[in-house]
Amino acid sequence: MPVQRDSSVIHFTDTGSGEPIVLSHGFLMDATMFDRATAQLTAAGLRVIAVDARGFGATVSDPGEPFTYWDLADDIASVLDELDITGPVIVGGMSQGGYTALRFALRYPERTRALVLASTTARANTVEESAQYRAMATAWTDPAIPLEPQARALAPLLIGGTDADQEHWIRRWLTDPDRSRTTTAWHNLATRDELTPRLPEITCPALVLRGHADQAGGTADDASALAEALPGTHGLSTVIAGTTAGHGVWWTHAGPVATAVTRFVDQVRQSEEVSS
Repeated sequence: MPVQRDSSVIHFTDTGSGEPIVLSHGFLMDATMFDRATAQLTAAGLRVIAVDARGFGATVSDPGEPFTYWDLADDIASVLDELDITGPVIVGGMSQGGYTALRFALRYPERTRALVLASTTARANTVEESAQYRAMATAWTDPAIPLEPQARALAPLLIGGTDADQEHWIRRWLTDPDRSRTTTAWHNLATRDELTPRLPEITCPALVLRGHADQAGGTADDASALAEALPGTHGLSTVIAGTTAGHGVWWTHAGPVATAVTRFVDQVRQSEEVSS
């Protein structure tokens, strides 16, 4: 399903009929990364709305037009407007999707019921990280540079899981007819702003998830910093166990992630019932 926002056409899927949870995917992935968890989430009474970020999936945007994660948060608001969902929703994100979810909660606190933050962080990049992302962007978007060696080197870090889990996304990357469409998404990733000082403003319930073997973003230090700074986590985070539970746990360990999410949603419901 599409919704027009400025010069972009934001694509999303809408599955189930329960309480809405809006999901934002990781970098170089798209909304299909949530497909493996969708049935379990809808069975638990959730309406799963998954959004393709600019530069990825079926969303259409100008590869030369800069945007920020604040713009992606506004894209989510536009999707909710299109669906006529005015009440607060659960917002979840993995890696760059977590960057978007945090900004949505800051910009639209009245529309944020709870947060599910996986493999993500509130901090900005270091100078070294920004330089690394820019170098990766140059190679990834240049059709003259072979993509397969890059893809196979990146997949274990970005996806994790089994060879089959990674191969799915490697094939997707290698068959993308237009590598340049990710140009502004790379720039956005390299230049994201710092949110850590603003985390105490986000008072809604929050679940922080990370894979035990995550070596990309959302590592133990980042997850702990989020859990300690967000008032609604009560200092707690959930680790998805296993030596293959890396960065892309929403894809590679969909069952345990969905179980953690549904338990968290039950806790949110119970807390709301007590407070009412």
